Amino acid sequence: MTLSSLNQKILSCLMGLAVVAGLCGPIAAWPRDALQSFVLAAKANDVSFLGRLPELGLDGQSRDSLRNNLLMLALREAGEDLALAMLNQSDWQARQAIEHQNQLGETPLMIAAIKGLDRAARRLVEMGAEVNRPGWTALHYAATSGSVAVIRLLGEHNAYVDAVSPNNTTPLMMASRFNHRPAAAELIQLGADPTITNQAGLTARDYAKEQANRDLAFWLELEEISFTNRYLKRLPNVRPEATLSDVVEQSGGQVVTVQPAQTDPGSGADALATDRLPQVSPAQGVEVVPGIR
Repeated sequence: MTLSSLNQKILSCLMGLAVVAGLCGPIAAWPRDALQSFVLAAKANDVSFLGRLPELGLDGQSRDSLRNNLLMLALREAGEDLALAMLNQSDWQARQAIEHQNQLGETPLMIAAIKGLDRAARRLVEMGAEVNRPGWTALHYAATSGSVAVIRLLGEHNAYVDAVSPNNTTPLMMASRFNHRPAAAELIQLGADPTITNQAGLTARDYAKEQANRDLAFWLELEEISFTNRYLKRLPNVRPEATLSDVVEQSGGQVVTVQPAQTDPGSGADALATDRLPQVSPAQGVEVVPGIR
C-alpha cells in the first residue's frame, strides 16, 4: 500500500466515510452517517445491506429526525425489496415495528401506499397492519399517489372508502385534487360517495375544478347524479309481510289517515261514502297539476 493510499484511507476514516467505503472495518460511525448509509442502500434497493446493520449500530429502535424507523426509510426511498427482506426477519415482524408512527402520524403502510409499493403494502396488510384508522389513512395516501393497485388491495381488505381526514377530506377528494382519474374511478367502483363535502365545503368535483380539469369535473358530476339515483332514492329492504304504511314510515315518510266523508242524514242515502283527501295547500313555488291536490 502506497503512502498516498494509506493517507487517503486514514482521511476517509476521520471524515466518517468509512462506513460507506468499507475501509475501516469495525470503527463505529456517527448515527447520522449510519442512517445516511442506510438511505443510500434503500435508494439502491440493496438487500445485502441488512447484514451490515449490527456493524453500523442500527436496529429496530433507530430513528431519523422525523422518527421514521428503518422500515419506513426503506419504503420512503422506494427500496421495496429491502423492505420486504426486513419484513421476513423476526425483529421487523413485531407489531410495534409494523404500526410505528412518525411525527406526522404516518405508518409503514401509509408510506408504502403513497409510494405505490403494492407488494410491500400487501405484505404489511397480511401481517396485520391497520387498514382503517382515525384521521388520514393508507387509502388517502394511495389516492394521493394515484396507485390503483394499492387502492384495490385496501378495498379487498375492507378499507372504509369514505374515510375522512381531520377536516373531513375523503380519498376521492385526494385523487381528484391530484388529477388521478383512474384512482378516482377505482374508488367510485368501491362505492365512494362523490357528493360528500369537507369542512371547507368542497367536493371531489370542486377539487377537479380547482385544478382546471374539466374532463374530471364533468365525469364526477355525472357520478354524483348516478350515486344519488343509485343510493339515495331506493326504498329500504322491508319484510315480505310489511304493509304499505310500514314501508312509508321506514322510508322516513308520514302516514296521513283520511276520515270517510259523512253522509247527509236527511238524504236517506245508504251508499258507502267515499274518502276525501285532506285539503293541503302546496308549498310556495310548487306548481300543482290541475285536478290533482
